[in-house]
Formats: sequence, structure tokens, C-alpha cells
Amino acid sequence: MKKLFVSALLGVSMCGIAADLQKTRFSNETQTPSPAVIAASPYGDVFVGLDLQGSLGKKINMGSIKRLRDNDNDGVAEEISHYVSVDNPRGIISIGNKLIVLHCTQKDGKVHGQDISVFTDANDDGVADSHGKVLVKGIGNPKFIQDRGADHCTNNMRLGIDGWLYISVGDFGFVDAEGTDGKKLTCYGGGVARVRPDGTELEMFIHGTRNVYDVAIDPFMNVFSRENTNDGVGWWVRFTHYIQSGEYGYPCLYKNFIDEMIPALGMYGGGSGTGALFLQEPSWPAKYNNKALMADWGRSQIIIHEVTPDGPSFTNKPKEFLEVPQVADLDVDASGRMYVAAWAGAGYTGSSSKGYVERYVPADWQYKEFPSLTKISKDHLLGLINSESATARIYAQQEILRRNDTSVINDLFKLAYSANTLEARVAAVYTLAQLAKASAFPALEKLAEDPLLREHAIRLLGDRKSFNQSANIKAVVKYLNDSNPRVRVAASVALGRMNNAAAAEELVVMALAPESKDAPKDENADQISKFTSDKVDPNNPLVDIEFDISGFKSLTLTIDSLDWDTGDHAAWVNPIIILKNGKEIDLTKVKWQEAKGAWGKTLVNKDCLGNALENLKGETLKGIGTHATSNIVYNIPKGATTFNAQGTITNGASSSASFKFMVSEKAKIEGPVDSGTKCSNPNPDMIVPHVARQALLNLGAHDAVIDALNSADSKLQKSALSTMKFMHHKKVIDALERVYDKANSQLKKDIISTLMRLQQKDVEWDGSSWWSTRPDPTGPYFEPRNWEQSARIASIIKLHLASLSASERAVAQKAIVKNRCNLDGKVKVADAKPKKFGDAKIADSAIEDIVIYIDKNKGNAKKGAQIINTVGCISCHNTAPGMTVKGPDLSKLSHLSKAALVESIIKPGASIAKSWVNLSLKDGSVHTGTIVKESKSEVILHNIAGVPKKIATSQVEKREPGLNMMSVHLTDGLSLQQFTDLIAYLQFLSEK
Repeated sequence: MKKLFVSALLGVSMCGIAADLQKTRFSNETQTPSPAVIAASPYGDVFVGLDLQGSLGKKINMGSIKRLRDNDNDGVAEEISHYVSVDNPRGIISIGNKLIVLHCTQKDGKVHGQDISVFTDANDDGVADSHGKVLVKGIGNPKFIQDRGADHCTNNMRLGIDGWLYISVGDFGFVDAEGTDGKKLTCYGGGVARVRPDGTELEMFIHGTRNVYDVAIDPFMNVFSRENTNDGVGWWVRFTHYIQSGEYGYPCLYKNFIDEMIPALGMYGGGSGTGALFLQEPSWPAKYNNKALMADWGRSQIIIHEVTPDGPSFTNKPKEFLEVPQVADLDVDASGRMYVAAWAGAGYTGSSSKGYVERYVPADWQYKEFPSLTKISKDHLLGLINSESATARIYAQQEILRRNDTSVINDLFKLAYSANTLEARVAAVYTLAQLAKASAFPALEKLAEDPLLREHAIRLLGDRKSFNQSANIKAVVKYLNDSNPRVRVAASVALGRMNNAAAAEELVVMALAPESKDAPKDENADQISKFTSDKVDPNNPLVDIEFDISGFKSLTLTIDSLDWDTGDHAAWVNPIIILKNGKEIDLTKVKWQEAKGAWGKTLVNKDCLGNALENLKGETLKGIGTHATSNIVYNIPKGATTFNAQGTITNGASSSASFKFMVSEKAKIEGPVDSGTKCSNPNPDMIVPHVARQALLNLGAHDAVIDALNSADSKLQKSALSTMKFMHHKKVIDALERVYDKANSQLKKDIISTLMRLQQKDVEWDGSSWWSTRPDPTGPYFEPRNWEQSARIASIIKLHLASLSASERAVAQKAIVKNRCNLDGKVKVADAKPKKFGDAKIADSAIEDIVIYIDKNKGNAKKGAQIINTVGCISCHNTAPGMTVKGPDLSKLSHLSKAALVESIIKPGASIAKSWVNLSLKDGSVHTGTIVKESKSEVILHNIAGVPKKIATSQVEKREPGLNMMSVHLTDGLSLQQFTDLIAYLQFLSEK
């Protein structure tokens, strides 16, 4: 939700940290401004990628990488060198004397695409020896990086113990990225790609993300992300476990085709996930160690997501760890020093004077020098593989691989059984597999006999497509029915990579999806206990509500925001309870037991802002105003039989508002942030079928799936159909049509459902289009197109429709719409011409789009002077010198850029005024306002009305940034151009 608070903007104040941690400022804003990415070598050399163009700037030669050294281990970098100049550094991996960097490129004097390059510093002087060698060319989208900036480009990189570089890909995607072996890859939308450190074997790991910035990888190769928010259609920040080959649903599946994707582990409201690290260092306290640490730029926090195994995946519990102003990235060295990059108000186009790096260590931490890996013995390296430090293990592995000493293979095999921890045993297995390559397969088969190592050994049998075809496929197939679901996942994924369809029949059996957990057991019973209205929006602003509440002990009135709550101002109009004797009880005159809303207040005859309750026409209403998602709970009087009301949108709602009214006995909806949506409800039972289906698709196993459809086994037929709907192939359509002709009625319906899904396919993407920050989530395709079998499929569907009754046909028509079938074969044209960009509403725009528009278009300060009165800024803010101090002074903003002004209004959490505070006193009272004067003995605070309050400093127990007093929706109704006019006026004020 957007918030309004124009602040003096000096950045978020730093908060304290736990007593068991120590923090130092490792580098300051003049040394490392605009730090976008950070990487630590095991020795403690810290490489910081500086991006003075931020996410939306497009100038060249504004990026660099600095190497920082703390020679005396006091937590402050004394030695800072300019390692290399690169545009928009986005990912850094340090291995030995080499630095692997993801960065933007130049062409014709402009920023262009993105490459992954490797640089070498052979003499250790902190400066790259040359311009570097390209490992992966073209792993970004030149069109949109040039047009927009780097905010949805390919982002960070992380090295796993399996030796792959995992590359976070924003939804700009890329076309024909090419590795050093000539292998090319295209990614339509977002996901995670991976490549070997030498630039070979480039491939996708998972697909269907929005703008993932980084991943955390644990010692068992579990990959986690805290991914960016969608800014508009219910795709909050989500924490996800990425399982190889998985489809994660953005933007086409997560609303209407949830059974086709792997859901997130949880969704947590607004924010912007950035850097990620799985911390496993023995010097750290247990409450922080062995945890996924996920940076959130939008919340200025590092959040611990503590995961608990749940079948093949996890559940998770998030908790706050550190507050760091606009935290961008984090990493740790082998001595346990954690380094954190703070963007700290550097804005959307970077700043040469903001941003820094912090170092965190445990309070009792003692420096232990990490040995020079190139100089130590083989036995010492093996000892480091046996270390409790994840950092030590991974870099010892890289040195073993660099030496390529095959005499270590037998030692690693022994260590896989004898190491002190399971993490070290697993590290030995992954090191052995990389060093021995195909000759490791017999050892891996032997190691798979150990239940604790099995999933990793099986995974490695199929891991490298360059030589996995020589692996024994039977050694993998026999574990498809293992009692451990993680092993079943590993086997399914491995088989899908081995280019051998011999196991396809077994995979079809595995691909049968379980019944949906979300389906009600008794739909009729559900309808008896709960009423749900049709969707209400500005085109359908009013619904009638009448529901039998006989037998209810309580009454809950719920407004469901449908997973997104942008300006969902709503009201229950003329709500009454009718008793058996005909008496009507007016609920506007009854005190409720409890009322909760997502934002604002729940009020009688007023809206959630406290204004007069009016409909969209401005007509006065009698009723209860609130904001979705909300619950109002009443005690039920004896003899109650019926609840009557109307539900409506109220004046002041966003143009994108939509919600449903619900009546039930008990509250079932707590809001989108707490309850999540189906796309963020963990569903471990569907993971094995999902990856088995993906394996069949990767193998192109048309024949095996057709054989299953032709069988008499209904379960196999269901599994076949669930896979066939992704197989756009003539052979598959032939089989579906042939079986349809002789099928029973239920099988015919299932076949038609599959054909509806196949009637269109997505565009053959060439990188020239992007779905913007707020894409249509209707699905199943973003840009559906006819293909060679579309007309044939349409004919089959039409014949089927003709055989149905009117009621059956109505159901089928809904499925046709859901699948976006184009049965008439005509190219569909938009119903109306698109509006001008500047006509779009603030409520319907991502902040990045607002910044881009304001940067390109001129505002009218005179019009802005009128607008500022309509949105109410003056009631809380000073607009001229000499006014009584209330909120932050709008006449003193000359130090802010346009982008910073936008951010201070739309995302004030990133830039709250330091003077606007909450003071909690020892007597329990709390005072909010602007600090006008402060001395050792007292504080003078002006509240929002400008009334002064003197407070003795001895009485202050706690000081915190003040809560935003302004409505989150005051600018929602403004167009982009009107908002630009408002910004122009604010700048004019500060220039007077």
C-alpha cells in the first residue's frame, strides 16, 4: 500500500542491534557510494559494486567495483582500490585471484545489454589486470535496459557447493545469451539461470519469477529467495524454495492456474527483496546461524527466514534480524565477518554521496586468519572440506578443482562417509562429482545406498548434461519410489535431464497430481455457512446481500480484498438483522464485538478516512464504512433469521479497487498479508508430480504420455492429460481426438479441458516486448497466439459444445474464457484505445514508472499549487517560512531530486524525516510530532496541529521514527501528470 509523507529526507535513521552483535562502518559514503552488490573473498577482501545510475539511470561510465581491505581487523577498511570500471555491476563472485562480474555493456555510446565477465588480479594489487574475458554474452535485454534502466534486468549471482553459478534473472529476460561453449539460452520473463564458472553449460534452473534479485543457497543445495513485489495485482513479497525445473507462476499462472505451479512458502506484504545469504559460520550464535538471511530494500531490513522441513520442501517463519537503510546486499567471509551494503537514500538513479558498507560480527568474535588456499597441502584442503564453515568448504572445493589432482578422489569418497557433519559429507560428495566427472558415476551409485547422501548422489548422476548420458539410468529409476520425497524429486529431475525416455513410463505414474487442497469437501455445505457476493468494482459498484443466518451464534461481515488492497474503500449499506417476529435491528446502531481493517478505520456513517459516507456518485449513504480486507463481528440476538444489506464502493476508492462481500458465522479471512493467497500456501504434495511432469516435458516424452492416455487406467489417463496440456505437438492432438471419439462422458470433458488449454500458445518471444510492472495475470498465456493446430482444436471444441445441454454449455464457455481460446480464428483487438501514459493513476502505477514519467515530463507548478490543496498536504505540512511548525516543512526540499521527492511521498518508509518521531514516556504515554528544539534536559515537540509540548528528556523511555499520519491514498486519484505538477510545485516552494 502506498503511503504519503513528504519528509525532510535525510535517510532512515540507524537503529540499534542486539547486544550479542557488533557493528562498524566498514566504508563511508565517499568511499563506496551507491553500493548495489557486495562479495567477500574467504580472506576478507570485500568487493563492492558501485552503481551511480541506480535502477533507472541510463548514463554510461557510472559504475565501478572497489576492493576494500581491513588490514588491522578493526572493522574499518583502510585500503581501498579501484578494481575495475563496469556499468551497472549487479553480481560479483570472488574465486582465487579472479572476479566474476555480472554487468551492463555499451554499444554506440549507450548502455546496452548485460554480460558475465571474469577479471584477474594476478599480482594482488587490487586492480584488474585487463578488461576481462566474457563468460556469458547477452544475458540481459538491451531494449528495456536502454528504454527504462536496469531495475528488472538480470541481477545477482551466488556460487553453490555443486559448483554452479546461480544467476537471478529479472523479468526483462534475455534472448540468445551465449556461453563460452557456444550454448545459447533464452529466458522469457524471470527466473534463475545457472552456468559453470568457466562459462559453459548455460541453462535455466527455474522459471516464473518476477524480479528476483538474489538467492540464498544452503549446504544441501536448497535455493531460497525473498522476491520483489508486483506493485499492483496481488503479488506481495514472497519467500520461496526454488526446486530445480520448477515453474513458479509469474505472471500467467498464479491467479487462475495455481495447480500448474509450485507455490511460495509465504507472502508478506509490500517490500523489495534484494541480497540473500544462507549463513553457516561456527563463530555466529545459534539463533542467527544456519539461517536464510534475506535483505529487503523496501523495508530497510534483513529478515531471517527460519525453515522447517516439510516433505520435499519447507515451511518457514520470518523474523526481523537487522535494520539497515535500504539494504542492497550482504556476504560473509571465512572468518565469520558479515558485510552489508546500505543504499541509504541513494535514490532510483544513484548518488555520489549516499550509501556505505557495514561490518557485523558476534560480540565475542575473535579474528582467525584463513589460510592461503594455493599454498596449503592436500590434507589441509580436505580438512577445510570437513569444516563447519560453509564459506571454508566452498572455497576449499574450488581450490581442489583448480588443482585438478585426481589423487584426491579416493580421499573425498572416504570423507563422504567419515566427515564430522552431514554438511561436510555432502560437500565431499559434490567435490568428488565435479573433480571426477563421468568417472564418478560408480562412486555416486555406491554413495546413493546411504539414505543421508542419496538425494545428492542421485541428483549428481543427472546434473551435468555434457556427460550425464553415460550414467546408469536404472540406478536413478529405482529411487523414484523412495520413501524420502526429496529423493523422489532428485530422481525425477535427474531423469528429465538425461535425454533418455526409457524411464518415461515411470515418470507418468509419478506425474499424477493430488486432489487440490483448496477444494471444499462439500461445496453445498460451504454455501450454507457462507455467503460470497459477486466481485464489486467501479464498473459493478453495488451488490444486494440477503443471507439466512438462522442458527448463527455470531455474525461476521467480511470484505475480501481479493489479495490486493489498493484503495479498497467499501461500505455495508443499510445493514439489518431480521428477527423471527419481523423486527429489524439496524446494525448502524449496534456496537460490534470486534472490527479489523487492512487500513484506516471502521466507522458508522463515515468512510474509512472519517469523511462523509458517499457512493461513487457522491450520494450520502447510511451504513458502515471500512477498508478491505476487513472483518466486523457482531453478537447475534435470539431469533435472528436473515441478514440484509447492500455492499458498495465508497467515494475516494481507487479506480483499481475490487473486492467481494462475505457473510459467515466466523471470520475466515484475516487479510492478504496474514493469510496469503493460494499461490503462497505451501503444498508439498504437489511437488513430486510437478517435477515429474517437467521431466516428461524436458524429455519430449509424447509417446509415453499417449500410451498412458490409451490405457484403461483412469489414473494414468489423468496424469497423461495433466502433462499433455503443455505439449503443443500434432502427435498429441491426434491422440486426444482419437481417444475423445470413443471416451465416456467424463473422459470427454477432461480431454476437451486439455484441448482448451492447448488451443492457444504463447508468442515466440524475441525480446521486443515486456509486460510492464503490472502485467495482466489472467493467463494461461501472456500473449496467446494461434498455432498450426489451433483451427483443428477449435473445431473439436465446437462439436463438443453442440452436444451439451444449455447448463453444461454455460460451464464450458467459462472454461473457454479462462483458457483464452480463440475459436473463431480471428485476431483479437483491444476494446478501447490505450490511454496516454500520463493519464494513468498513481494508484495503478509502480513507483519506478512514476519516477520514469516525472523524469521525462515537465510539471506545471501553478497547477500543482491547486492540487496540493485538494490532496490535503497543507493540513499537516509547512509550505512557507514562518508558519507554525507541524509536520516536515515542504518549503525546504531544495536538496531533493525529483526521484527523491517521489520516493518520500510514495514510499516514506525508505526516507522518513528524522525530526518526525514517536516519543514513548516512562508513564506509558506516547507523543508524536516534529522535534523543534532539543537539549540535554528537554525536548520541544510540535504535534500535527503545531501545538508545542515540552518533555523532560529524563522521562523519555524510547524514541522511534514517527508513524505516517497521512493517508496512504491521498495521491492515489491523481494522474501521473497531475502528480508531476505537484512535484513541480514542491520544488518551486523550496526555490522561493
